[in-house]
Amino acid sequence: MSGKVLIVDDEKLMRISLESQLKKEGYNVKSVDNAIDGLKMVKSEEYDVVVTDLRLSGMSGMDFLKEIKKHNQEIIVVIMTAYGTLESAVSAIKEGAYDYIAKPFSTDELIIKLQRALYYKNTTAEVNRLRKEIQSEFEFSNIIGNSEAMKRVLETVKSVSERDATVLIRGESGTGKEKIAGAIHYHSMRRNGPFIRVSCAALNREILESELFGHEKGAFTGAVKTRRGRFELANGGSIFLDDVDDIPLDMQVKLLRVLQERTFERVGGEETLGVDVRVICATKKDLLEHVKEGYFREDLFYRLNVVPINIPPLRERKEDIPLLINYFLKKFVSQYEDALPDVSQEVIDVLLVYNWPGNVRELENVIEHAVAFSKSKGISIETLPEYLKRVDIRTDLLSMDLSNKQEINLQDALTEVEKKLIQWAHQKTNGNQVKMAEILGIPRTTLRNRLIKLQLFEKVLS
Repeated sequence: MSGKVLIVDDEKLMRISLESQLKKEGYNVKSVDNAIDGLKMVKSEEYDVVVTDLRLSGMSGMDFLKEIKKHNQEIIVVIMTAYGTLESAVSAIKEGAYDYIAKPFSTDELIIKLQRALYYKNTTAEVNRLRKEIQSEFEFSNIIGNSEAMKRVLETVKSVSERDATVLIRGESGTGKEKIAGAIHYHSMRRNGPFIRVSCAALNREILESELFGHEKGAFTGAVKTRRGRFELANGGSIFLDDVDDIPLDMQVKLLRVLQERTFERVGGEETLGVDVRVICATKKDLLEHVKEGYFREDLFYRLNVVPINIPPLRERKEDIPLLINYFLKKFVSQYEDALPDVSQEVIDVLLVYNWPGNVRELENVIEHAVAFSKSKGISIETLPEYLKRVDIRTDLLSMDLSNKQEINLQDALTEVEKKLIQWAHQKTNGNQVKMAEILGIPRTTLRNRLIKLQLFEKVLS
C-alpha cells in the first residue's frame, strides 16, 4: 500500500536514509529539516502521512502537529521521539497524532506503522464517504412537493428535527415514511449517532422482542451468545420503528416502558439497561381505530403520537407529479448523458390521471422502467410499463371511486373537478393562458376569474 509521505527531521543522516528506503518500498516521499518548511509543504501539497520528530528547530514537533491538524484533520501524523516516554506519546496522541515511534527504530518497524496508518486513513475516508452519501439521501431537498399538503409536512419535519420529541408518521405504503424519518434524524442533534431501522411487520412475534431488546446467552433454544438488540444499537441516535401497529399487545408494554423510563431488560436477562434514544414510528393504519378495536394500547398511542406527521397519498397531490418525474429522471439518467430526456405530453397526461395505489415508490419504479427502455433521448408511451399503456386519458380524466362514499358535497366535488381541468390545461399549454382558454372552450376573462376564485392564479403563472 503506497502513499505520499513527508518526513520532517533535523538529523540529516536519519532523514536522507528514511527517504531513500521508503522510496525503494514504493512510497512517494519528500523530506525537510524543519517544521516551518514542513508546514509550507503540507499547505501547498497533499500528503497522506507526515512523519515528524518531536524536537525541531523553529517550531516544536508538538506545535507542528497542532498546525497540521488545524489545516487538515485527515492527514495522518506519526511522531518520532528519541525519548520514547509515555508522557510525550500520550500528549502527541491527545493532540491528534495517529501513533508514535521511538528512536532508534528499524525501517521495517516504520513501514508497518505506515501501512497501518494508510489503512486507517483509507477506511476512515470510506466511512465518511458512505456517511455523507447516506446523509445526502435524507436532505430536505429530497422531500419533493410544492403542494400545500407537502409544504406542511416539510415545515413540521424541519421544526421537529431540532427537538427530541417522539414522532409518529402516518401514510400509505410507498409515500416515503422512511425518508421522512431519516430527514428528521439527520437534521437533529443526533445526526452523528446511529439511525437504526426496524420493520416490525417483517419480523415474526417470536424474534421481534429479541430483535428490539436483545437476549442473554441461553435465554432460549439457539441463543448461543448474548446479543444486543436494536434499542442498544441505537443508543445516542434514533430508532425508526416501521409498521409499529404490528407489535403484539404484550410487547407494547415493554415499548411503553422504554418511552417512559428509557430502560429495559434483554430477553432472559435480569440487569436493567438504560438507553438514550429518540423514537420515530410509522404506520399505514389508523392507530386510533386500532385502539378502539383493542389491538393497540391507548397509553402507548398517546406516547407515540407526540408529534404526528400525515403524509398524503400521491393521488391527493398530483400537482407534485411533474416535480417528482424530474427528480427521478435526474436519479436514473446516466451521469454521462448531456441532458435529461424529454417527456412527451402524452406520458405526462397518463401519469397525471393514473391513481397511483403504490404512491411515490410506484412512480419511481415507473420512471426507472421508462429510462431503461428509452432507446432514444425521449420518454414516450412505449417506454412505460404495460399497465400504464392501457390507461385511457379520456375516460380516466374525471373518474372517481365512489364505492366507499356515503355522501358527497356536490359543490366541493365540482370545485375539485374544475381545479383539475385548469391544471390539466396548464400542463397541456405550458401555462399559456390564451391557449388554456381555447382548449377549455371559455373566454380568457372567464379563465382569469376562475383562477382568482379558485386561488390558482399565482400557481398557474408560476
